[in-house]
Amino acid sequence: MPPIPKQEINFSTTTFKKIKEQSSYTTQLVNLGLGCIAFALLLFFIDSNTTPVNQLTVWISIIALIGMVFYTISYIYQFFDYEKIETYDRGSITILEEGILIDHKVLVQYAAIEYFSLHIDAYYEQRINMAMRTPMEQKSLGLKNTISFKTETGKLTRYFKLENKLRKELLEQTLLNLVTTNRFSRLDAKRTIKLIPERFRAHGRYKEFVIQQIKAGRINCTEGLLLHGYSSDAEAKMLRSKYCN
Repeated sequence: MPPIPKQEINFSTTTFKKIKEQSSYTTQLVNLGLGCIAFALLLFFIDSNTTPVNQLTVWISIIALIGMVFYTISYIYQFFDYEKIETYDRGSITILEEGILIDHKVLVQYAAIEYFSLHIDAYYEQRINMAMRTPMEQKSLGLKNTISFKTETGKLTRYFKLENKLRKELLEQTLLNLVTTNRFSRLDAKRTIKLIPERFRAHGRYKEFVIQQIKAGRINCTEGLLLHGYSSDAEAKMLRSKYCN
C-alpha cells in the first residue's frame, strides 16, 4: 500500500453537550400499524365471545386493513427517513497541532490529556439500521458521534457532527496523525494504538508506531505483536527476535 502522507493537524466541527433521540416517522408508522392490528385482534376476541357473535366483523376488517397499510408504508418510507434528534448547547471543537480548542476559547494541551476517546457513529445521510428486521429509519443525521477526554481539572464529553464521508475520512486521518506523532504522551500505549482507525492498520505508519511502542517498553511484546499483526508463526518469530530482545 502507498504511504500515508503526514498532514497538518487541523479539524473543526460543531458540537453539542446533549442530544435527545425521538421516534422517527418510520417508527411512528410501525407503531400505528401494529397498534391498529392489535386493536383489531382485541375486537375480534371480544366479538367472538359476546352474544350475538360476529357483530363487528366489518369494523375489525377495516381497522386491520388500516394497520397493514401503515405497516406497508413504513417499509417503503424507511429508505427516505432520517433520525429525529434534538440538540442542546451548541459549541465547537477544533483539533490543532498544539492542542484541542473548545468553543474558540479554551485550549487543552495534548500533554495534559490523561484519557481520550473518539467514537464515529455515522456521517450525514450515511445508511444506518440496515440489519434491522422491522422497519427503521435508514439515514443518519451525523450527530451521534462522540469525543471525550479527561485532564486533571475535569472531563469533557461532546457529541459532534460529521457532514459527509470526506469529513469522516479527514477526522480519521487527523487521529492517525495525532497518535503517530506521539501527542498523547500520558495515555496507555495499548489504548493509544487502538485509537488509530481500522482502515489504517495494514499501513506502514501504523505498524511503525506499534514497533516504536514495543521498543520503548510501553507495551509488552506479545500484546504489541498481536496489535501489529503477522501472517504466519514464522513472521511472528522473526518480529519477536528483531524487536523484543
